[in-house]
Formats: sequence, structure tokens, C-alpha cells
Amino acid sequence: MTYEKRVVGTRVLLLAAGAAFLEIAPRIGLVDSLTLVPLSKMITTLGVQLASGELWSHLGYTGSSILISFVLATVSGVFLGYLLWRNSRVRRALEPYLTSYYALPVFAFYPVLVAMFGLNRTPVILLAWIYALVAVITNTAIGFDSVRQVHLKAARVYQLSRWQTLFRIQIPAAAPYVFTGLKLAVTYAVIGVIASEFILATQGLGWLVSFTYNSFALSEMYAAIVLIMSLAVVITAGLSLIERRLWRRGRGA
Repeated sequence: MTYEKRVVGTRVLLLAAGAAFLEIAPRIGLVDSLTLVPLSKMITTLGVQLASGELWSHLGYTGSSILISFVLATVSGVFLGYLLWRNSRVRRALEPYLTSYYALPVFAFYPVLVAMFGLNRTPVILLAWIYALVAVITNTAIGFDSVRQVHLKAARVYQLSRWQTLFRIQIPAAAPYVFTGLKLAVTYAVIGVIASEFILATQGLGWLVSFTYNSFALSEMYAAIVLIMSLAVVITAGLSLIERRLWRRGRGA
């Protein structure tokens, strides 16, 4: 058995074990049924809600907020990461702040954003963008650091322009690190949107989890949580698929 197959097998076993625990624990009283409902009931409730159409508006609201904040973090993060890599003095000055960024209570700024933009989805998107941005900036700068000097010397030998060097050598070399930043960013964007919807939104999956929790509708709450987890997995898997295809295309070229 190859290493990849062993990894996949381990993942499947862990997933199966987790699913079995969620199904069995509340049924045998290991976990109070008022705290956790069986997995089958979560999935059944989710299917009923999707079939009735009541979840689609919340899914569209949350999904579009995640997409917008992620795209903003990607575009601005790659651009700022490249500028940071180009200016070593600014990078050294900002490095302590960037490394400690995620220790800061970003969500403490939501009253300021609400005061500036009102109680709508703009503060939700901005909080998620702020939360995801630094992961892209730092990984982009690290990616450009990884470009080998021998490749840059070869570019000078072949008299490539700065733009040709950037797009033919530097960006392809930095791409694996940038994609690592994008995977982190999409995770932070999901967290940022869902957490912001808990306190700021009047719709969306995060708001729905909060509303059903306060209404003691456990099955509906866990159904929304399962949908959020599925959405995060699909987005991350999509990014990984894009990365693999670009990598194979690059090797083929």
C-alpha cells in the first residue's frame, strides 16, 4: 500500500469513527440528548430543510459573503505581499505586527464598522476580509523569498524584463506558498463570516445557528452546522483541486 493510500485510509477511518460517535453517543446516553442529537437526525433535518427551500437563502447569503471576502483578501493580499517582499525595510518594521496579528481580537472592531457602514452585510464582509488578509500577505512574501537566485540570474542572462521575470519565474515559484495562504485565508474567511453573522446579521447560516440555539431547536441548529462544515470542505477541496491542476499543467509545460 502506497503512502497516499494509507493517508486516505486513515482519513476515512477517522471520519467513520467521528460519524459513529455522533450517531451512537446520544442514543446510548453517553452524551445528553438535549445537548447532541444523532448524526442521522442532523442529516435528515438538513435534507428536509434543503428540500423545502428554507435554507437556500441563508446559504446564498453566507456563501456570497465568504466568496467576496475571500476574493478581496486574495487580490489585496497577493498585491500587498509582493510589495512587502520588494521593500525589506517596511517588512522588517511590520513583521512583529504580522506575526502577532491573529492574537488580536479582530471582532472587537465590529461596533466601529457598524457605526461606519450600518447593520448590513458590509461589516460582515470587512471583518472576514481583515481576518483572512494577513495569511495571504505573509505567505505571498515567503513565496517570493523562495525563488532561487540561479533562476533570477538565468532571467538576467536571457535579458527578461521585470514583468517577464515576474510572470515566468517568480510567480510560478511562489505559487505553492501563495496557495497555502489562500487555503488559510478561505478558512479564516469562513470563520470570519460565520462568527460575524452571529452578532451582526439578520440572516445567513451563522445567524441561523444562533437563532435555532436560542430557540432550543437542536436538530435545526446541528443541520445548519453540518451545512457550514460541508461548505467549508467543498471550498477547501475546490482550492486543492485548482492547485493540483495548475501544478500538473505547469509540469506538463
